[in-house]
Amino acid sequence: MKNVLIPFNFSRASINALDYAIEFTTKEPSISLYLLYIYEDDINQEEIQNKLAKVISKYRDPLVAKIKTIVRKGKLIPSVLNLQEELGIDLVLMGTKGAEIGEVGIATRTSKFVKEANLPVLVIPEKARNFQLKKIILTLGREKIADKDALYTLLDVSRRFGAEVHILTINKDKTSIGYSEEDESNENTLQYFLEMFYSHRSFLENEDIEKGIMEYLDTHEADMLAIMPNTHLENGNASEGELTRILTLHTQTPLLVLD
Repeated sequence: MKNVLIPFNFSRASINALDYAIEFTTKEPSISLYLLYIYEDDINQEEIQNKLAKVISKYRDPLVAKIKTIVRKGKLIPSVLNLQEELGIDLVLMGTKGAEIGEVGIATRTSKFVKEANLPVLVIPEKARNFQLKKIILTLGREKIADKDALYTLLDVSRRFGAEVHILTINKDKTSIGYSEEDESNENTLQYFLEMFYSHRSFLENEDIEKGIMEYLDTHEADMLAIMPNTHLENGNASEGELTRILTLHTQTPLLVLD
């Protein structure tokens, strides 16, 4: 991992995401952090650049990754995708205020981005504090892992922090609990890619998959939740990222979307 992009708008959520990014990349000075400010209407670019410079001035330290600022006019997703190609962005790290569980029809800038952008995204809830990364829960569906390259991001994070990875699969009924041919294939893939950082896999039953994941997080004190959206399908069809959207809105644990 060499290049990390942080969409930034001076909100508390984006400032918290930047704080997390600094901790996430400490002692990795070879990593470049790109702070991206997107605007649609005309602005005073010099004023924005000065404000960004003031924000990053407090992070000047030899052990902190170099922070570069980018100010662009346009829409968030096209701008990020263009920068991904231009700069070789490996990860987008994005803050979110989130939403309360039970709120209906809510969509945030971050949840929309995660749903539409096809690249690895690390979502940092505004309430996430006290950086630590020793345990990662990867929630995996019952479909076979098609894009194994997505696991390289998870492996990179695990290696740098020595974090163990627990695999969690939530089933809606008892009849689906147990190893299928897809489960066996995924098990072999995970053990191969995650090396010594693979810990174990749990199968649990809950009619509400989100609730099952959240309950597991509460009892296992995870530092990060990860999801591979393409393994979570409904009757063989993609659910249009609904579970990922819900988790993005409701999680209080940093969420790594491996897309």
